[in-house]
Amino acid sequence: MKTALALVCLWLALTGPVLADEGDPFHVARADFSLDDDLLLLDLVVDSSIPEYIVIAIDQGFAVPFMFEVEIRAERKYWWDDRVVSLKQQYLLHHQPLLDAFVVQNVNSGERHYFAERKAAVHFIEVVYNYPMLDIGNLAADRVYYARARFGIDTDELPLPLKSSSLWDNDWDLQSDWFEWKVVRPSS
Repeated sequence: MKTALALVCLWLALTGPVLADEGDPFHVARADFSLDDDLLLLDLVVDSSIPEYIVIAIDQGFAVPFMFEVEIRAERKYWWDDRVVSLKQQYLLHHQPLLDAFVVQNVNSGERHYFAERKAAVHFIEVVYNYPMLDIGNLAADRVYYARARFGIDTDELPLPLKSSSLWDNDWDLQSDWFEWKVVRPSS
């Protein structure tokens, strides 16, 4: 009995940091579409509190991959919903000591933006306005659509040193829950 109790205590001591719930570091606060002529534009606002181990990695020059995903789906009655559009926007955030700047690289377009403070660089990633999604003509008038978005760390693109250290105390698989909203097609 004492051996079993000791094993349980040892297991809890080793896995404690993994089981601890520190709250979700990412939360989609608002997401919606606006219309510019026939083009559907995404507006997205994320609230984040980046964990300290990620801040340390950024400050040490590791390119930490952030991303947001957006899907537009058409409802179906007797089958899974039909995915009409799927988008994954990726950013890399890191510190460049020679420039004393935080760099946000848009992986999809290759653009780079430089910021004097980490807070400003993170804010740039958290707030998206007028991001082009699709032509509204691609949405049939007789179907019901909804969209969903989430934000987080893109674990597939983590640098190798960060992947190998994530087994015990640093959880890099951080994403917000899906934020869903109805897509209203304007009447013609």
